[in-house]
Amino acid sequence: MEPRYIAAIEIGSSKIKGIVAAVDATSTITVTGLEESPTGGAVRYGRVQNAREVSEIADDIIRRLENRPGIAPATVTDVFIANGGRSLSSALTEATVRQGGDVEVTELTLQRLQQAAMANLATNADVLAISARKYTRDGAEVKNIVGTYGNTIHGQFTFVTCSPENKRNLERVKVSSHGRELTPHHITRVLAQAENLLTDDDRQRGCLLIDFGAETTTLAVFRKDALQMVSALPMGSNNITRDLSTGLSITEDSAENIKITKGMAVAERVAMETPDAETREIINYVSARAGEIIANIINRLSQTGFKEADLPAGIVITGGGSRLRGFNEMLEQQTHMKVRAAVPDRAVRIAVPGMNVADNIDLIAMVRYAANHSDITCLERPATVTTETRVETPAAGRPAAATVPAGNPRRRIIDDDDPDLLNDDDPLEDDLPPQGPTPEKTRESLKQRFLNWLAPKTSAPDEADEELNEE
Repeated sequence: MEPRYIAAIEIGSSKIKGIVAAVDATSTITVTGLEESPTGGAVRYGRVQNAREVSEIADDIIRRLENRPGIAPATVTDVFIANGGRSLSSALTEATVRQGGDVEVTELTLQRLQQAAMANLATNADVLAISARKYTRDGAEVKNIVGTYGNTIHGQFTFVTCSPENKRNLERVKVSSHGRELTPHHITRVLAQAENLLTDDDRQRGCLLIDFGAETTTLAVFRKDALQMVSALPMGSNNITRDLSTGLSITEDSAENIKITKGMAVAERVAMETPDAETREIINYVSARAGEIIANIINRLSQTGFKEADLPAGIVITGGGSRLRGFNEMLEQQTHMKVRAAVPDRAVRIAVPGMNVADNIDLIAMVRYAANHSDITCLERPATVTTETRVETPAAGRPAAATVPAGNPRRRIIDDDDPDLLNDDDPLEDDLPPQGPTPEKTRESLKQRFLNWLAPKTSAPDEADEELNEE
C-alpha cells in the first residue's frame, strides 16, 4: 500500500511552519520536508491580522517544500491548517433524544443529539469541534453507545469555540501553488496535540495539557477519556523576551538570544554573588514573568472547578516556551502537580537534515491527526509518459530487421550481418545508368538521370531537356 502524503501549515504568533510527511499503513511518519518563516507581525496572539501577508508567506513555504528533493516534481493540492489563538475556549452543553421505543442507537442518532445540543449552546462564538463527554441510555451511562438499544438517549458535550473574527480571518488565508488555490482543511490544534501527545492513561485518569507558545498559552483538561475544558491565556514566552528587551535596553532579537542562552526560571529571587550581576538580573526578569504566567494558569484552572486531586496524571507541557530552563520545575513547585514534557512519537522518521523532532512536535501531531481522521492525500504527482516499443522476433536463422530512426524514414541503420548490406537502399530502387563509351557520354547520362529524378518529365519537355538536346 502506497503511503499517503500530508501537507500542513501551522500559523503561530512568531513564525509560520509548513511540513510534508508520508504516513504508511503502520502509521509511521516520514518527514520529507519542513520549512518556516517569521510572521513579521502579520499574526498576533495566534490570530491572523493580515490575511494577505500570511497567504504570501504560506505560498512561499509551499513553493520551497515542493522544490525539496524528496517531494519534487510533485505538487501540493490540499493543505491542513491548524486553528487556535487567544479566543479559543469551550462550552459545556447537553441534550436528550427520545426514540419512541426500544430502538437501536446509530450514528444518525448521535448526529441528532449533537444538533440538539448545539441548539442549546448559549454562546455567540463559532464552533470548531465537538467532543462527547458522556452518553446515557435510559439513565445508565454507556461508553460505546452505538449499537445498543434504548428509548431515551442523553449526551453531554464539550464544544470547542473561538471568536467569529478569529475564524473568519483564518478562512481568508488562501494558500496557492502554481497559481492554483489549495483546498484547505482546518483542524483544531489542541485536539491534534491531545490525541498524539497524551497517553490513554493521561486521558482516562485526568491531566492538564499546556501549550506554552510565543504569545498564547492554551490549557486543556482531559478526564474520563474526554475533553472537559479548553481555555487560552493571552500571554506566552514573548512576554519574557519583551521584559528583557525593555529592562536591559536591547533589541528583541538580542533579548530572545539571551533568554535562550542565559535565561532561567527559579521559584525564588536570585540574590547570591554568583553568577555575575548581569546574569542575576536576567534570571530575575525571567523568573518574575514566568511566575506570573504560572499564576494565571493556576487561576484559570481553579475557575473551571478542577483541582489537583481531579488530575492525578499531572501536567503535560508542549510548545516553544516549555523549553525555557527551569520553567517546568517552577510549574511543578507552584501547582503541586507532576510535570512532564511532551515526548515525540517514536514512529517518526526524519528525511530532513538537521530537523529536531522535539522542536516540531506540534506539526507531527497535526500530520498524524490528519491521517487518522481523513483519507485525503495532499500531493499530486505528474503522470508518467511511457513510449511503447514494438520488437519483432526474427525468424530462426535470420537477423532482426534494421531499426528505422524516427524522423528519417528514408534511412536505416545497417547491421554488419545484414545480407542486403551491399544493396542500394534508395527508395526509388532504380539501377544506375550504364557506363557510356566515353567519360563525356557517361557524365551526360548521369546528368540526365539526375534531372529526371528531380523533375520527372511531363507531356511537354522542360528547358533543361531542350538544353541537353541542343548539346
